[in-house]
Amino acid sequence: MSESPKPFEFNFNMFNATPTSSSSKKKKKRTTGKKSFNISSPEQVKPAGGSPVSVTNLKTIADLKEFASSRLDSIKRQVERSHMEILKDLEASQSRLQKRLKIQTQGCHQVADEAEKEYKKMSDRFSEGREAMKASYSTFMADLQASGSRLCKQTIPELSQSVEKAIDALRNRYGIHST
Repeated sequence: MSESPKPFEFNFNMFNATPTSSSSKKKKKRTTGKKSFNISSPEQVKPAGGSPVSVTNLKTIADLKEFASSRLDSIKRQVERSHMEILKDLEASQSRLQKRLKIQTQGCHQVADEAEKEYKKMSDRFSEGREAMKASYSTFMADLQASGSRLCKQTIPELSQSVEKAIDALRNRYGIHST
């Protein structure tokens, strides 16, 4: 995983020009019409032109504005660089998440396909079993009907004749006449 960009550190110490009262005499004093400013440290800074400028060299408001403008441009560039780094990190993270999502989706589709195949196999087995049971039932019913038919056509008349013979034999034996 890429490291996140380092936070930008603003250095506002170079702008240590603060309004002050006339009682402070140790620091350099610069007046600008209504307010006076003290510059506490003569730090070297780079304006937009690229050459270092001492804070003590700022003689006019225009110099101060140019200095502030150059610092503001520098800060804007640093913010833009940080923003671009953040965007790159975000895009990389989104790309990784999209790849993971794609892999997970493919895995889910594969599992769903396998489950569907297993369901089809089970369904086919149930259908085969049901068809076998229907065929067995049809055979059983055909055998039952054949047996019943044979019973009605052959066995019952044979039994009836046999019973009649037995009754006739009993009548003859005991001398009973049929009426």
